[in-house]
Amino acid sequence: MRNMEIAWVFYEIADLLEFKGEEFFKIRAYRRAARAIAGLDRPVKELYAGGALKEVPGLGKNIIAKIGELLDSGECRLHKELKEEIPASLTEMMSLPGLGPKRARLIYEQLGITTVTELDKAARAGKIRELPGMGAKIEQELVRNISRMKKQARRLPLGAARELALALHEYLEQMVKVEAVTVTGDIRRWAELVDSIDLLAVVRNPDDAAEILDAFLLHPGLGEATWRDKDRVQAVSRWGVPVELIAVPREQYWFTLLWSTGSEQHFRRLQMTAWRQGWRLDRFGMVSRRDRQTAPVSSEEDIYRLLGLQYVAPELRENYGEINAAARGELPRLLELADIRGDLHVHTDWSDGACSIEEMVQQAREKGYSYLAITDHSTSLKIARGLSRERLLAQHEKIRELNKKWEDFYVLTGVEVDILADGSLDHPDEVLARVDLVIASIHSGFKQDKDRITRRILAAIENDHVDIIGHPTGRLLGHREPYAVDVEEIIEAAARHNKVLEINASPDRLDLSEFYVQLARESGVPVAINTDAHDRRRLDEMVYGVSVARRAWLEPSHVLNTLPLPDLLRVLRK
Repeated sequence: MRNMEIAWVFYEIADLLEFKGEEFFKIRAYRRAARAIAGLDRPVKELYAGGALKEVPGLGKNIIAKIGELLDSGECRLHKELKEEIPASLTEMMSLPGLGPKRARLIYEQLGITTVTELDKAARAGKIRELPGMGAKIEQELVRNISRMKKQARRLPLGAARELALALHEYLEQMVKVEAVTVTGDIRRWAELVDSIDLLAVVRNPDDAAEILDAFLLHPGLGEATWRDKDRVQAVSRWGVPVELIAVPREQYWFTLLWSTGSEQHFRRLQMTAWRQGWRLDRFGMVSRRDRQTAPVSSEEDIYRLLGLQYVAPELRENYGEINAAARGELPRLLELADIRGDLHVHTDWSDGACSIEEMVQQAREKGYSYLAITDHSTSLKIARGLSRERLLAQHEKIRELNKKWEDFYVLTGVEVDILADGSLDHPDEVLARVDLVIASIHSGFKQDKDRITRRILAAIENDHVDIIGHPTGRLLGHREPYAVDVEEIIEAAARHNKVLEINASPDRLDLSEFYVQLARESGVPVAINTDAHDRRRLDEMVYGVSVARRAWLEPSHVLNTLPLPDLLRVLRK
């Protein structure tokens, strides 16, 4: 057995033990052993035969004995027993993005679910959201992820693609002959839908490339190679999306990174620019057409500088005028994650969230934010346990009490109010007038015609108490098309009434899209980038919304929640 095959046995043992609820130290020991084996530069069989495994950190007598079993028979008794005890269908459940052994165990123990099909039915019936620490958001994502897996869709939403890519990235990083790994392609450009998962590995020795490609194909999430070259291999993932790995020596890295990041049209324009300046640019290097000397570079920035260009961030590399702007030195100072000072669309366990107000605030403070808006659902959204007038006012009284605890952090009272089928809002103006922040969103009546849906949102924009229009087109990437709304008319109305449009950072939404964000920017309409988080962990999804803003060429001044708290409150009260 090869090293990576043995390592995978121990990874799977760790997952199965975690599913069973075994002690943390035991699970950690098997994961540590798997990483140690993956990082060996000599075959395990050779080290075992020479008695040298005991010198490897992380490999104790118990682990070495199990390695012996695998080398002798191709099987490990503990691994075999665990697989017999825990059905393969449960292992398949654990592999779903966002689930893992702990949550799979919770679902199994609470609901007796053992297959992905049963999980799909339970999620569609609303049973998952009732489990501790789960909630409606996780339930909805499970439905979508299961649907994608069954369809073997060839395009994945960015969030699911990044999760799969990062797992492959971690796997490659453990190989001792790999010096560095980068996720490239659509994912590095933060495209909303991903056609291919692309990875680039730097090898210590060019002769090691074939061995690294072989080891990569052992990953259980990949099928057989669909094509292969000396330094490249492509396989299909269990999700149906192609996965490609390129393995190059350090001297080719920056050029291959530029080429593999794309887009193809952007790289073609760079090749044309290089040619005009006496260079020949490809994925292997940049060579002078006059004396055949290779350009010495130590970064992508060096390549752009040699071509007389400003550095172009990956998010802008779509051949939408970025090279001309770079040549003139006119690229914007793009928004960065660190510019965000707070999240203005968050749910708690008062409605359909999984965490308390205090837990969400604690997470926001840990992220360095200075404010957070609690915007639980309003009364008409029964499935989300929307707040009645009385409960909303009670929540806001609690928030005012909590605000007495901090001098460096502020919790805004808020509500995500429903835009009803007739365009009215489901809380009266006298209630909304008392709220720091009002988000108006559509959650029903998606099949209305364009004129009716547009008029509904226009009515919300014209309401003096509405501050932000939430997820304005209602899309769910790869799952639900946007409803029929005239977004251009919405943008024009927002400009007239000084309203804010949301970039919903949930990776399944990314709503507004980058094109409409550009139109909003051109129209002087600010955006708010919000996570719509329903639990603590999803506050981290802010990075996806920032990526949309960057692809739309936004600077910090275009984004509401880059403002310091006093300025934010001044804008909202105005």
